Amino acid sequence: MLIFSTAILGLVKAGTENIKAVNQVQKKQVAGMIADNQLILAIINKENIGVGVRQDFVAMGGREWQWKIRTEKTSQPDFFKLTVEVREKNQEQIVLRRTAFSQKAS
Repeated sequence: MLIFSTAILGLVKAGTENIKAVNQVQKKQVAGMIADNQLILAIINKENIGVGVRQDFVAMGGREWQWKIRTEKTSQPDFFKLTVEVREKNQEQIVLRRTAFSQKAS
């Protein structure tokens, strides 16, 4: 009985860890879609690219998310670095961060 109980506790713990890992992967997938969408929108609107920070909230995957995109100059003229961070609404921890580069339309 003791061996059986120990085995069951080990299986329960393994199942709990598996559920946490799946949840984390799902969060990163959704955050990745949000980050990709924001980078694509910023790159498409080349005329509006300029140094600064924009942020907003979006609902996706049954959760509320906050995205923030920071645009910075690079050493090349009219070439910008865009960094987007995605986190769950009202959370400090960043779920995902992505970087892209774009040239301003001439």
